[in-house]
Amino acid sequence: MSEKRVTSRHDRAASGRRFVYVVRSRRSGGLSVGINLDPQQTCNFDCVYCEVIDRRAVARHARRPPVAAAEVMAELSMVLASLRGGPESPRDIAFAGDGEPSTFQGFLPLVRSVLDARDKAGFPGVPLILITNGSGLGRTEMREAHDLFAARGGSFWIKLDAGTEPFYRAVCRTSVPFRRILTNLTDAARRHPVVVQSMFFRSDESGVPSPVEIAAWAGRLADVVRDGGSLSCVQVYTVARETMEAGVHPLGAEALEEIARVARRAVGGVPVEVFP
Repeated sequence: MSEKRVTSRHDRAASGRRFVYVVRSRRSGGLSVGINLDPQQTCNFDCVYCEVIDRRAVARHARRPPVAAAEVMAELSMVLASLRGGPESPRDIAFAGDGEPSTFQGFLPLVRSVLDARDKAGFPGVPLILITNGSGLGRTEMREAHDLFAARGGSFWIKLDAGTEPFYRAVCRTSVPFRRILTNLTDAARRHPVVVQSMFFRSDESGVPSPVEIAAWAGRLADVVRDGGSLSCVQVYTVARETMEAGVHPLGAEALEEIARVARRAVGGVPVEVFP
């Protein structure tokens, strides 16, 4: 493979590029081509477990800056060309990175360009993934983008780390209302099947999530299904790299499996995968 800078760490600088990088992803099951729309590292969440940056040192912006589409596409075309014909094809192309992709103006035309570049590079079967906290999914542009993802081989992976408002506030530390996240998740799942990603960890400050909190979280999943949403998968995972804040530790495999069992009872028939 001619793409030399493949890493298991999600270090955005490791690629030597500004917007596009290649990582070995445990949840993708192989190589993932990442698209980072936010190299300035702003975000509307400030999660306790963030592995990117201490958000307290970053200025906050009410609106995300415009997408630097030409630069993104130049880097993506170069990366895809370097992977073509290699021994290992990418498992997906994922909008992820250092901020929240769903809040960027101009996301929809960029998605069209990315899909065209994917097909032109000879990877038409490689899915396009949006990894999102869900906060911007209510925008018309994002609803149209979801339709485009579904039509051309892609899916939304939406974060849900809590079942109650207090736990959501403690973990995600954002001014975005929890109700908006739940509404956007449900609306998206009604539109097309979505993956839910849920991070659980042990904190020196608060310990492990309580059984009551886990039951409430599983209840939120059940609410989505009851209200007509389709979940293609729930991913239960824990921290795998160093976090920017001390005192955040991974949960063991047994604890994650117990969380998964609670989810399976709540949403029978939906696959629940564990990533220790």
